[in-house]
Amino acid sequence: MAPTMTLMTLTATAPAPPVASARRLFTAVDLPLWLVTMPTTSRTGARGEQTFAVRALTYTDALDAATTTAYDHPALRHRRGAHIDPASAYATLHH
Repeated sequence: MAPTMTLMTLTATAPAPPVASARRLFTAVDLPLWLVTMPTTSRTGARGEQTFAVRALTYTDALDAATTTAYDHPALRHRRGAHIDPASAYATLHH
């Protein structure tokens, strides 16, 4: 008796791509509170710091928001002309 061959066809289906969910919009109260501190130097050479409380989703977003705030009139007035160094800023997540 001659051997018989059976052919099998395998088919694979790719899983459906995940449905793109709508991007969630956050209100200010939904965002974490960060304390961003930037070193300052006065005209006389005295060193200090200025800290900004900002709400942001990420560390980088917090630094960006604080840098923007650092150049607003109230922050400038508070520093009394002291130079601020945003490049040396650091952020801490407030609990």
